[in-house]
Amino acid sequence: MVSNLLTKPATVGALACQRNSFMFNGFKTTVISCEPNKGKQNDSTKFLVELQDTIFFPEGGGQPSDTGFLIYSNDSIPVSYVSRVGLHAKHHVGQYIEPGTTVEAEIDQRKRIDYMQQHTGQHLLSAILESEPYELGTLSWSMGGTLSSKKPTLEINDYFYIELPRKLTTQEIEELSYKLNNLTSVNPLQIYVVERRADTHGNGKTSKIPVDYDLEKGILRTVHIGSMDSNPCCGTHLQNTGQIGSILLSPNQTNVRRLNSRLYFMCGNRVVNYGMAVNRLIGSTKNVLSCSESEIPEKVERQRDLIQKSSKREQFWIKELASYESNILLNNVKENGKTFLLRDEYGVLELLPQVFKEFTNKLGDATDEYLLVLCGREKSSETGSVLVVSESGDKISSIASSLSSVVPTLRGGGSKKGGKWQGKIVKFTEGYWNSVKRYLETEF
Repeated sequence: MVSNLLTKPATVGALACQRNSFMFNGFKTTVISCEPNKGKQNDSTKFLVELQDTIFFPEGGGQPSDTGFLIYSNDSIPVSYVSRVGLHAKHHVGQYIEPGTTVEAEIDQRKRIDYMQQHTGQHLLSAILESEPYELGTLSWSMGGTLSSKKPTLEINDYFYIELPRKLTTQEIEELSYKLNNLTSVNPLQIYVVERRADTHGNGKTSKIPVDYDLEKGILRTVHIGSMDSNPCCGTHLQNTGQIGSILLSPNQTNVRRLNSRLYFMCGNRVVNYGMAVNRLIGSTKNVLSCSESEIPEKVERQRDLIQKSSKREQFWIKELASYESNILLNNVKENGKTFLLRDEYGVLELLPQVFKEFTNKLGDATDEYLLVLCGREKSSETGSVLVVSESGDKISSIASSLSSVVPTLRGGGSKKGGKWQGKIVKFTEGYWNSVKRYLETEF
């Protein structure tokens, strides 16, 4: 039985995580309710738990939710996600917890600090851009990706970004970087939050408040960065801009919605992780190219030129070989009415279309009836290709059907009135290859 006092949990806006964003563990609270998750669920989200108060931040305002554990009776129950339902924070867990149970909350500290560094960094960046000489409002923003074992290097679209009305110049980015890092290292600003209830909202900005957040019963939180900026925000923030660590702006911007632009950046530990990832990437590139860092652009350009020249030579000789093979095939068709080409070599999948092109160009009126099968396999990838060419749709259909019975992984299609049938083979094993070879040698 839960007392009436405990049936009134802290509301979103006045949660422990919002009033002390540096509380990561050891927070004891009481389970108010535990209900089955009626929405999309998996083994880790079967139940929705509401606590009397919580240090878990529920996803909102563009900031992801915290993850962590609810601990009781020597049992640690993972919290995979925290959602906001109106004024309530719902903890997604995989097992039932009896209401009235006292639990200890523990969140992922690294993740919380990372989110705070990115979020506070975004507030600071937007504040500077809204002032002179830029006077650019932030139209939207995204938290971006994170480095992990599965994704050791971030691409440009994985950065945190803000959307601006126009693209910044290179000089503006350099000046902006200096201003930002001055405020994170030399002259940090204090960050504080002002809470207002319904009767004291006054002229506070409310346009960014979600429509399902009841301001009459909730709290309007305004995050202040010194005297530079004040904005309504439900998220968790650092105590001063020095805790951001550093801010890296990418000179690469992308255009969106015609004139708008995305300015990519990252803050704090992400800058360190990104720098280490880039250093590893440069190190491996140096080893591959056997050069110093400063020589990498020249070496890469040289390799690009060599690849382009090599590709041109390869295409030339593929055409030469295709012409040679097509002459042999054409003579066989004139004598026997049918023939085939079977190749199990590197590059054969590029050769076969050229052979087909040369053959059809030379065929002309050389013969009225013909049947040609082109089949090749890339042994290393066990992929293959088949082309059946004939003036007769019945011949094509018969050969395609026979080959499909020999190689079940063959899939393709083509004209029923003659012309060409083309198919691809996946898992073209040695056994299937030998079966195709025996069939063609017997049939042709």
